[in-house]
Amino acid sequence: MVATPKIMIVDDDPHICEIVQAYCEREGFISSYSHNGTEAMKLLETFEPDLIVLDVMLANENGIDWCMNARSYTNAPIVFLSSREEDEVKISALSYGGDDYVTKPFSPGVLMAKIKAHLRRVSTGRREQLLELPGLTLDFYAQSVNMGSETVFLSNKEFSLLSYMAQNVNRAVSVDALFQLIWGTESLEDTRTVAVHISNLRKKIEADPANPERIITIRGSGYMLVARSALQART
Repeated sequence: MVATPKIMIVDDDPHICEIVQAYCEREGFISSYSHNGTEAMKLLETFEPDLIVLDVMLANENGIDWCMNARSYTNAPIVFLSSREEDEVKISALSYGGDDYVTKPFSPGVLMAKIKAHLRRVSTGRREQLLELPGLTLDFYAQSVNMGSETVFLSNKEFSLLSYMAQNVNRAVSVDALFQLIWGTESLEDTRTVAVHISNLRKKIEADPANPERIITIRGSGYMLVARSALQART
């Protein structure tokens, strides 16, 4: 039996919360809402949503900052809902954990279509699930890494980098290839951002990030994810 999707709404405008909740319930979703970041973080833990609709500007708090904090606890898609139309705001929202951005005033029908599209994507990911390597298991649904009994949650970019390298395990992958694949040709970033994300990734999956054994640097080529069995064979 397929579980009913749960939608969490975070907006300091009660009217917006009620509108989004009404449309969610019309679609058969379970929904709950909160008007500030502190309450929303508590709700996140107890409600365990499948998707979050989040305002960029909360009362006394930046919704993008809240999103960054929430990514330590959930990989549910986050759809930003905001009256801010500046490109830099949209870029920040999508760069720091958001999956989509809808501007106010908004069409409830369009918002629902986006919500359903993201839920379908997550559902498809559940069926693909796992990629297993020696000492390392990637969970494509949870966007997490299991190392023995330990589960490590990654940002979208970190997981994309790791999953691509895992599909090319024990082979060098160039910085340019990683940048083009993850960020795309239209990105305002440059290839230096790859090194930043690799550094963050090492901090999460390496025993000693300063002396990495899983993700190693191949000078002049890029990076390589080394399966533990290959490491043991060389020692």
